[in-house]
Amino acid sequence: MTDPAQRTDLPTVIAIAALAGVVVTQLHEGAGHGGACLALGRHVREWGAFYLDCDTHTAPPIVGRLVAAAGSTMNLLTALLALGLLRATPGSRPRARFFWWLVAAVGGFEWAGYYLFSGVSGLGDWGASPDGVFNLVPGWPAWRLLLAVGGGVLYWLWAIVAMRALAGLTGADEAGRRQARLLSWVAYATIGGTAFAIGLMNPIGLFVLLASAVAASFGGTSGLMWAPYYIRPGATAAPPFAIARSWVWIVVGAAMIVAEGLILGPSLHF
Repeated sequence: MTDPAQRTDLPTVIAIAALAGVVVTQLHEGAGHGGACLALGRHVREWGAFYLDCDTHTAPPIVGRLVAAAGSTMNLLTALLALGLLRATPGSRPRARFFWWLVAAVGGFEWAGYYLFSGVSGLGDWGASPDGVFNLVPGWPAWRLLLAVGGGVLYWLWAIVAMRALAGLTGADEAGRRQARLLSWVAYATIGGTAFAIGLMNPIGLFVLLASAVAASFGGTSGLMWAPYYIRPGATAAPPFAIARSWVWIVVGAAMIVAEGLILGPSLHF
């Protein structure tokens, strides 16, 4: 039996995870919030690595709510599209398949996680904060309980979907489950660690670091840590899933992290 660590090149896995984290985050911020902002006739005032400021302050309340809801909606669309691309990618391209799996897993976790986070804390895109969907509904009404419970259930269901897809790559025998845990745990540490480092450069301060970078990355993707245990043991092993060294993925992943840090870390102002 081949040791999973021997068929998993960690620098390449780290690069793929870093790239996936950037893609999911900026689709949420730029394409989700930013796209909705422009589509509704407003303009983007500031774009940071983990936040986007749209000039909804003088617009009707529904505009701000739609812009707030667009981020997690984009997460869901990203996750579903990535699952389709995962199925369409041939087995001869294991690094691309792992990338699409990770984009799908993280996108789905953050989609459901936003409901859970806003329901529990009252903050975030779906919270009662000034830029939240429920910004006109203070206190702890029924909507927060619904968001918290519904978000938790959706998160758990997506964890099952994501881990079944991962088991389809690595196999569900003992070696496959060990490789699945390795891939998932390395991805979690990479996405959270890079988000924390880039979040330190934001000009707004500690709130963005804790409520956006840390909460969305370490909290939102926490399923990558515990969900691999949902992979049920299987007697049949999948073909060996080997992620070999790829300098292309490593260079692209490093370049994207540097670009996000240098450009969006300090924020763009329009």
